[in-house]
Amino acid sequence: MHPKIFTILLAAVIFMIVIDAIRRQKMTFKYSIFWMSNCLLALVLSINDRILVRLSELAGFSLPSNFIFFLLLVFFIVLSFLLTIYVNEQNTRTENLAQAMALLEHKFDQSLNQKTDSTKK
Repeated sequence: MHPKIFTILLAAVIFMIVIDAIRRQKMTFKYSIFWMSNCLLALVLSINDRILVRLSELAGFSLPSNFIFFLLLVFFIVLSFLLTIYVNEQNTRTENLAQAMALLEHKFDQSLNQKTDSTKK
């Protein structure tokens, strides 16, 4: 199979998988934008390889294949960054929930103590 056709098919399949994940509510649109934009970039660069050659020359790469490996490295770095942000957001939410729950338990214990004190009198 020709690499251009393979890249187009792969990008289209990944794009459809992302759309299906959004439809099934397994992925939010917020996080799918990254994947859809990368699929779109892969489609554009595979359909018009002159853009890829020109971009690789502008970036100082002698071979477009080296530029593709560089783009993959950037992709994984950005993905790691986004996942780190997501994990930090989840940690903050968990801490806030634990604090709110502790406050509710404290208020509940106080109200129980007040009721038992009032029944003893």
